[in-house]
Amino acid sequence: MLKRKSEGQLEGENKVHKVPFSQKVYYSLTIAGITFIGSMIDGAMLKYYTDLILFPALLYGIVQLLFAIINAVNDPIIGFYSDRTVPVEGKGKRKRWLIRSLPLVAIGYFLMIFVSPDFPHELIFILLFIALILYDTGFAMNNINRGALMISITDDDSERASIVSTNLVFQTILGIISYLLIMFFFIGEVNPFPLPIIILVLTLVGIIGVGVALYGARGIKEPLKLYDGETFPEIKKLIKQTLKSKTFIFYILFQFILGSVSATVITFQVFYFEKVIGVGGMEVMIVGAITLPFTFFAYYLVQIVNKKFGPRKTLMMFIMTSIIAFLVLLLTRIFVLAVISYLIINMGNAAFWILSTPIFGNVIDEYELETGNRPIGTFNGINAIFISPNKQLMIFIFTLILSISGYVEGIGVIQKESTVLGIQIGVGLIPIIFFSIGFLILLFFPLRGEKLAEVKKKIKEIYDKRLQ
Repeated sequence: MLKRKSEGQLEGENKVHKVPFSQKVYYSLTIAGITFIGSMIDGAMLKYYTDLILFPALLYGIVQLLFAIINAVNDPIIGFYSDRTVPVEGKGKRKRWLIRSLPLVAIGYFLMIFVSPDFPHELIFILLFIALILYDTGFAMNNINRGALMISITDDDSERASIVSTNLVFQTILGIISYLLIMFFFIGEVNPFPLPIIILVLTLVGIIGVGVALYGARGIKEPLKLYDGETFPEIKKLIKQTLKSKTFIFYILFQFILGSVSATVITFQVFYFEKVIGVGGMEVMIVGAITLPFTFFAYYLVQIVNKKFGPRKTLMMFIMTSIIAFLVLLLTRIFVLAVISYLIINMGNAAFWILSTPIFGNVIDEYELETGNRPIGTFNGINAIFISPNKQLMIFIFTLILSISGYVEGIGVIQKESTVLGIQIGVGLIPIIFFSIGFLILLFFPLRGEKLAEVKKKIKEIYDKRLQ
């Protein structure tokens, strides 16, 4: 009797269109620069606005919720037009969008940080809304086209995971620096740093981030033969085909659910350590020092497990460990246990970040085999209609919990017990619910096992011609 092959073996039989390591580094620098800025926004901006600009938390959440509508609309438009960009020798197709995205990222970010507590709340509301739109438009241009290029450059799951893992190494280095800056300058019941110093730090982050991203984008080589034989259906037909795809619907759901938690862990962690655990910036900076080597280990571990079990099952395993860690955060206020829990959660996030790309690549591959079209940018944009608001939804839920539980804005404010409990619920219980739903979605994901192996076999034949 023939031994049944594991999912990982079935998904890994089709060998490998390699991407040079130097190109992986340039991809990595492109996203690392953007991440340096994005991590500061995600981790510090809510605290910056509530406790330093004295902007009400609920108003901040409402801005995010309104912005989510624009955020969902602009992505498919960007994806649609980027797909139809004519490749140019030496300038590429996606590469041009990466470079063009950076001025918008910079303008939006700097507009976001150059506000004053003396401004009326109405003006702050408007400025923050405009800043988010500009920043996100640039981020979407960069993310959609970088993601499309990373998927197009190879058909192999392990190689796609390797590209993402290399990206994450560079992202983590700058991300940890951003994290340490947040913990040093933004945590503490009595913050010793005046607002001008904090604005200076935020400004330096923006300058460095844009500079690194520009250097990376300029170094990317984009073979024009990747786009040989491209055809694009009309947008109405494409949307209709997309929404008929059961695999794509499942992918949207799992991205929305898991991405909403992964994108906001640092944002809420700042409140958890200060208000629930009761520790200041220096103590939490120790966590950052531990997190860096542990995160690199997580990237390595995810790839090893992925080669054995495949992306879907690997992600399910890490989801289960994350759920246990979030349960600890919900039930305890012990510093050591909180640190261990966040390290475990970070491993789950690493699995999500690494494995989302090969899973999405497989969805694209199946779509190309069924329709003959490969409009990755538009696909990314349609995907973003549904998943882009996830972070804003989580921030709104968290700020709503803060408001209901009686959170008082300002530095040095001792929060009520009900507020501390509310933060624990926002940090622990809500992610448990979301991750449990994500686990069930992946459990019944349509593209798996032998069906996925057949898709990989057929798509390899196309890539053998495209990348020969």
